[in-house]
Amino acid sequence: MKKSREEILADVLSLLIGLADDWDYSGPITLSTYFFANLGFESLDVVVLAASVQERYGQVLPFPELFAEIGERELRDISVGEWVDFIHQHLNEVAIKGRE
Repeated sequence: MKKSREEILADVLSLLIGLADDWDYSGPITLSTYFFANLGFESLDVVVLAASVQERYGQVLPFPELFAEIGERELRDISVGEWVDFIHQHLNEVAIKGRE
């Protein structure tokens, strides 16, 4: 399933807004918004969001690899923009592999 970065951003924002009822965060969500520092995510929230993304697109993405990489960083956080880029990269890889 090939989607543009803008379509993925819209989907991610829609999912985040759907989850926002459980947060104390009421500010704007932008590409530079961080899940943990700004939105107050807990680890489980990221897992739930990843599952929602996979359900939305009907395919498994390598989120465990991303989570492991985030765990090794000095700043253990991820921005909305980085999340969107990750999904965009891997959805397009799956779409290309599916045509081979």
